Amino acid sequence: MEALIGFAVGYWVGTRHGREGLGRALGTAREIWESPETRRALGEGLSALQGLTPVAEAMKKQRDARGAIISGVIDEIMARRNARQAA
Repeated sequence: MEALIGFAVGYWVGTRHGREGLGRALGTAREIWESPETRRALGEGLSALQGLTPVAEAMKKQRDARGAIISGVIDEIMARRNARQAA
């Protein structure tokens, strides 16, 4: 979080100090992006997202199962309606 705040302040200062200041701000942003701390934070974030993958898969299966049940009920209702109309 400190890195993002530092970049925002650096960008603001860079734009206030012309092309040279903007160049410094962009250089700082590049250093932040390439820093081990940023890489570690990104790695932790990706690991957390990968940990959620099984949960997301389970939720998708559950949603698909509900959809199948609802579709089955609707199909049954339509079949009964068509049978009544044919009779």
